[in-house]
Amino acid sequence: MTKKTGKSKNRNKDRRHLKAVPSAPKMPLQLVLNHRVIDSMAHDFIQWHATEDPDPAGAFECLELVKLFLTSQHAINGSSSATAIDSESLEQAAGAIAASLDPDDMDEAFDDIYFALHSYIHFLNGTGRWTGTDVAYEELHSVLGNGIAAAVPQLPAIQVPDLSDDHQEAAFNAMPLIQRASALLEWIGTGREITSTGALRLKHIEPAAAAAGVQARGKRGASGAEPLFDLATAKSQPETLLEVGTMHDVPVLREIWSALVGAGLVTLGSTKAIPGPEVAAWNSTRIKERLDIRRMLSVVLLVGVLTDPDRGWGQEAVAGTLLAVLTYGTTYEPMPVAELERMALPDVEGALLQDPDIEDTELEDMALEEIYASFAALEAQQKLSLLAELGLVEAATDYRLPPVAIQCLDLAIGFLNLADQPSDATEFPSNVIALHGPAHASGPPKGR
Repeated sequence: MTKKTGKSKNRNKDRRHLKAVPSAPKMPLQLVLNHRVIDSMAHDFIQWHATEDPDPAGAFECLELVKLFLTSQHAINGSSSATAIDSESLEQAAGAIAASLDPDDMDEAFDDIYFALHSYIHFLNGTGRWTGTDVAYEELHSVLGNGIAAAVPQLPAIQVPDLSDDHQEAAFNAMPLIQRASALLEWIGTGREITSTGALRLKHIEPAAAAAGVQARGKRGASGAEPLFDLATAKSQPETLLEVGTMHDVPVLREIWSALVGAGLVTLGSTKAIPGPEVAAWNSTRIKERLDIRRMLSVVLLVGVLTDPDRGWGQEAVAGTLLAVLTYGTTYEPMPVAELERMALPDVEGALLQDPDIEDTELEDMALEEIYASFAALEAQQKLSLLAELGLVEAATDYRLPPVAIQCLDLAIGFLNLADQPSDATEFPSNVIALHGPAHASGPPKGR
């Protein structure tokens, strides 16, 4: 006869205890299906998201935040949708998630959730997966946009000084940008030959560059790589002759030429660049007309430097950093040149010294954030050197804007804000959030 061990009795006792413990609530079927819908879109979302952040981890984090949000919203509303998110309980659902965290993390939680949802609904709309109405989408987009704007540090208001016409004309005429633009217009004369890309022919690069204050010449087969523009280097090595394979590789000339075209002072034909319709205003006997076109040239150049369509990854962070420096340069609290230099150097080693026990993954994330911020600061430095060379910025000990340039920056910001409005030519509004503050300069976006 088998001896009783008492194990069966203990097992029954354990089962009674387990019955006393409430089981985890089952996830509603609708919410389970919504999570599966999000998982099924993961591959496409990662590819779509890679245009903003090449790291797939950022896309996964974004989708996990969306699922967490839907779970919270389902608990509040009793229903949810993965492709037609309700905007009414948005703040309440995000708040429920944030309330479960440490109070110090609440603001960052709201920030991350709103940015994740903002990116996710853009994906739904842009890929034809949004199943709600257009009105519902616009309402949700507006609510999320307001939440993001609240999370982005506000830049100081620009106070445009009241300058007389004579003061403005004297200031513009002394500005290197205006002097070099005048020299280029004089050199162009009745017209110059251009290539199919709208660039000057190689034989014309040297005289055009000289008119723009740069020493460069065209050379067939020359490398397309160009050195970073630096004001100090340019002044200390004036004899350096840059050899390029296209006019687009000549710093200063490239920016002035683009601004002349954008301001209507130069018109590009199929084979020739000729004086544009605004040349008459440039040489007008009326001071108001002369001021308007010089101001417009400055605005177009500033917009070009801030948007820089040739740069993809990281442009928002660069623009945000640059715009912050320029905006504070109109106030009594300008950014010191030395401070931006410090920002351009990553300090991962310093973080390690402060916390020797930091985890490798945390150090790696910190290194990426430091590198990202340093990249933005370094690029902003180069652009500020260019603007200082052209007289739109003063860069002695601080970055300051001359009084006549302040009005130009104010107008440039107005043009940039127009890009935030929907148009028939775009599927959805351009994302220029970073142009309203340096939020992204502190690190790479988390699924935004």
